[in-house]
Amino acid sequence: MFDKLHRQLTIFCTATIGAILVVLSLLCLFHARQSMIQTDRSSFQKQLNTILTSLQSQEYISHQWLNQMQNEYRFSIYLYDNGEPLYYEQLHEDTSGKRQTSLREKAIRKSQVDIFYDNSGESAYHEEFSLRESSHSYYTSVGYLTQNTDRLSFVIFYDLSHLQHNLYSLYVLILAADVITLIILSVFSWHFTRRVLLPVETSRQKQQEFIAAASHELRSPLTVILSGMETLDKTQSPEQRHHFCCLMQEEGRRMQHLISDMLLLANADAHGMKLHLQETSLDELLLDSFEKYESIALSRKLSLRISLPEEDIPFCRTDPERIHQLLSILLDNAVSYTPENGTILLFLMPARSHRITFGVANTGPSIPDGEKERIFDRFYRAEKSHTDHEHFGLGLCMAKEIIRAHHGSIRVTEPEVLASDVAELQKFPVETGTLFLMELPL
Repeated sequence: MFDKLHRQLTIFCTATIGAILVVLSLLCLFHARQSMIQTDRSSFQKQLNTILTSLQSQEYISHQWLNQMQNEYRFSIYLYDNGEPLYYEQLHEDTSGKRQTSLREKAIRKSQVDIFYDNSGESAYHEEFSLRESSHSYYTSVGYLTQNTDRLSFVIFYDLSHLQHNLYSLYVLILAADVITLIILSVFSWHFTRRVLLPVETSRQKQQEFIAAASHELRSPLTVILSGMETLDKTQSPEQRHHFCCLMQEEGRRMQHLISDMLLLANADAHGMKLHLQETSLDELLLDSFEKYESIALSRKLSLRISLPEEDIPFCRTDPERIHQLLSILLDNAVSYTPENGTILLFLMPARSHRITFGVANTGPSIPDGEKERIFDRFYRAEKSHTDHEHFGLGLCMAKEIIRAHHGSIRVTEPEVLASDVAELQKFPVETGTLFLMELPL
């Protein structure tokens, strides 16, 4: 499903941005083309005026000057003295032919006046227009100059081959740029949409894992309850009925606890965890948690200790009930996974840089590096705890949500990391044990 969506998004992004790119390219091409044509036409008119001024001021028109004008300005100049070609054979011996003759005749016919016999009385006249012959285009000027009784008629062509070549090069350049850009854009869209869809795909995968894990966790107590109800229906022994009633109540409480945790996490995902913030003394919260779990630790043959700084700890704006829940989760986790005769340490460090640090450490095997991030995932449990019916794998996930709601942080590491800052941690075996370290803003 995501592969198909990935392809569709890639095509959509490429097509949409590509269409915008093509439109912008066409607009730029239009303006560039108009600018090139206008510049070339202005150049033609400027050079034409120079030639006409020279023709009008000269008494004699030299062959050398005409050749210079034609070569320098890319003009083809045809002059007529009282209707007769002037120097025609000599000037145009290399370019004369049927095409040139037809082109001159076409230009003369297109002019609005008879440049050879016009009797309007004007001493000078000329007009400019565009002319096309076969695959060639020209700017053309047709007119005459009169002096006394003499009339010098002219037909001047400005070949636009260079302009067409420049425009063709511009078209090719913009087309190549668009094609390359579209290729780059398609590659970028492919990777970009993949990165956009990756969180969605990951979320969907986690959702499927969550549903599968939740179904698995709910199946066990439901199986016990249904089995107990069948047994109750068949047995008449008061002892067995009492035993199965107690068993079903216990499994019912487990289900209630699991569903409550799941609803809490779902609500945190949808709306964020609601907090009732107030100025709180963290050292008092740690002492309360220590007293609550001290007897539990002793019953498991564990040593529970607490380390508080001698200096005064500033009040921290937290939700005391949630922080107490957080400490209960971590202490319950430590009690469950600390080996017999092991040590659990609940500690608080002095406030630094407007943040306060506290944590729970325990002896025993360390958490592998590959699992340090995964232990905060929902329903994730180490292999050794899969048979532990008291844990669903939601506790550490809830702890992370509580810390996140307080704009703090939580991470898992080894006790030796803070051995230099917390004296009690120096008594822990080197390179063993687990430390959950938390920070809250003051």
